[in-house]
Amino acid sequence: MLFQQNVRFWDYLFYETWISQFSFAFLPQKRENDMSYRIEDLAHPVHCQCCGRIILYGRADKKFCSAVCKNRWNNHRKNPDPRPVVKRVLRILDRNHNILDKLLKLDIRTLDRLTLLSLGFNMEYATSYKKAGIHHEYACFDIRYELTPTKIKKIVRNVVDDPADNHSKEEEEAIWPACSADL
Repeated sequence: MLFQQNVRFWDYLFYETWISQFSFAFLPQKRENDMSYRIEDLAHPVHCQCCGRIILYGRADKKFCSAVCKNRWNNHRKNPDPRPVVKRVLRILDRNHNILDKLLKLDIRTLDRLTLLSLGFNMEYATSYKKAGIHHEYACFDIRYELTPTKIKKIVRNVVDDPADNHSKEEEEAIWPACSADL
């Protein structure tokens, strides 16, 4: 065991003397100015502005880890998403609709308001509102419900007639002459 450690020590010394005879001028050297080259300077990590990864190589003032991140950042800056609020509202409405749809499938027509909130339902968002007498009737797309201070009740799905199905025989033959002739 002692012999192996001594061999490693002597190998290291030999390596040191052997390496010292070569010139490493071809490797990029760190300069004092802003444009210096960085190789894994972990003492002062620089993060990519797009994805947040640590940049381990390249110029000291490098802002992006790759060309993909650079293009993504600049394209987003030129064309920012104009509808983040619309997407957020639609996501909330979709969640509300999914909750109401599951309640209808379970044949639950009345539910405590706190239970509904615990399911993730957001009471502040609905697609329509109507005051019918003393009741407040809301709708989330095709599902209607009444909201009281303590519970939600009368959860029903609106039956929507498809205007495409309301054609007479003559109108349908005018629209689809080849198909109706075959039938």
